Amino acid sequence: MTLNDAVGGVLDPEIDVTLAALGVVRSVLTERDRVVVTLAPTRIGCPALGEIGRRVRAAVHRVAPGVAVQVEWLRGTWRPEDVSGAGIRALTSAGYRVAGGDTSCPYCLSDDVTRAGRFGGGVCRTPFSCRSCGSSFDLLGTATCGLRDDIT
Repeated sequence: MTLNDAVGGVLDPEIDVTLAALGVVRSVLTERDRVVVTLAPTRIGCPALGEIGRRVRAAVHRVAPGVAVQVEWLRGTWRPEDVSGAGIRALTSAGYRVAGGDTSCPYCLSDDVTRAGRFGGGVCRTPFSCRSCGSSFDLLGTATCGLRDDIT
């Protein structure tokens, strides 16, 4: 397994999807006696940054035991467009949608949805409700990223 595979395979602490699929991993570079991992968190004030860093370091150490690991954060650079197709499928199966894309219900695929508030469980989530099946789901991205004004 390569360092890129190991880091890319780390799961996000909040949602069961890899950091690579979320578009969070920007680079994994080996510099002399250390590995520098550059990540773009999905939100600036993400409370899981410490846990993500711990998981990334552990993944690197499984492939390269004893090497020094430096995690660098590119805050404010992640965009919903960074999520891969695999990431969108994983998020949809977990009951999420990604801002800027399809806002239909991830459970019944109905377009008869309504925004249930300006902010969800986090700054990067906007809650929606489906009028067809009654399910709630979150749109991931910045609070207003990709929202259509005609969705009420």
